[in-house]
Amino acid sequence: MTDARETNVGPETVVYAVPDDKRISVGAPSLLALPNGKLLAAFDQTGPDVKSLAGKKGHDAKRNRWMQGRVMASSDGGATWQLAATFPFRRASLFRDGGDVYLLGEASGGLSLMRSPDGGGSWSAPMELTGDLDLWVAPTALLADGESWYFPVLMPSGGGMGVTVFRAPRGASLMNRKAWTQGSVSPPLAQLVPAAAGTGCGVPLGGVAPAWRDPVLANVADPGHPWHAAGVLHVLGATSSGRQHWAAVARLATAELAFAPQLDPDGAPWLWLPVPGGHEKFDLFYDEPSRMHWLVGSRGARGLPLGPLAAREEGLHRLGLWVSENLADWRFAAALAAGGEGPAGIRCDPSAAPCGTDLVWVCRAGGPRSRNARETTQIRCGRAPNFRARNG
Repeated sequence: MTDARETNVGPETVVYAVPDDKRISVGAPSLLALPNGKLLAAFDQTGPDVKSLAGKKGHDAKRNRWMQGRVMASSDGGATWQLAATFPFRRASLFRDGGDVYLLGEASGGLSLMRSPDGGGSWSAPMELTGDLDLWVAPTALLADGESWYFPVLMPSGGGMGVTVFRAPRGASLMNRKAWTQGSVSPPLAQLVPAAAGTGCGVPLGGVAPAWRDPVLANVADPGHPWHAAGVLHVLGATSSGRQHWAAVARLATAELAFAPQLDPDGAPWLWLPVPGGHEKFDLFYDEPSRMHWLVGSRGARGLPLGPLAAREEGLHRLGLWVSENLADWRFAAALAAGGEGPAGIRCDPSAAPCGTDLVWVCRAGGPRSRNARETTQIRCGRAPNFRARNG
């Protein structure tokens, strides 16, 4: 049931719902809008009954868990969806390079890649890119910048998790392991915090060990922005910080694929950034027609939850759209989803893509049998019509 306090939320459609007789949960989705208007959504499935599903499946021997992903396709703007493919890995990201569509995800710790030459109609067999690595992948858009693709992931570092980036050339044969290179792994976020003790407006909250979560990459394209520089991208990471709507930021030197703190005008490290939904997975993209950064993320819980309360699932029921010129000052543009109270009302882990003049989004959602935020059983979709006009 839709929250009555949300008056501007548009209609939702169901991309996929787990059958009532299956003990399966769905993971965070990825969304791709093709130039012809076709939509593709990819997400993984976990749970005891995945093993018995038809289609391609993978097995995580380390955790003795089965996994299967699904690619769903819509040719009517998201009103109806059909199964396009299954895949044997998880947390996959869709992206398009020229006439090919790719699906890049993680299988038992390493990266796996599939290719479709016909807009998601048929797919190659999955190919292992890296072998066995201990990494965590966030389903989000890869960043195309210059002549390369960049893909951020998390890997163990110094007793925690750091960020590393894989790079591949655009327009190349990406189903070739030699096309992909990996950079160094950054220190854990908690190790960077003491170096930035004087910055961040009191973030993180005392007693909370901050950690990187679900990193995304951004290109500061405005030459007048103080962070703009040739050969530099920025990583924005959703964080466990004990506060809602804060993310961490760092610089990526693309030549070396190495991270370093962003510095403020006085030369001090600038670590924390006010980002809507920065406490949970968010999706971020730069839109060339509007020359703005757009973000879809969690609106969080009402009030000012701090410490462990900032991560409770009471804040996972509403999604919003924000816009920014500089990645630091954000304007609220639209309420996208409001699922209501309880586990069935969960709306989280969004992915978004421009489709003509509209913005299309997908997220994972609770269902009648959901007991908590981990047991989401639906993928849902919505549209924000003429979203660029909301720039205001």
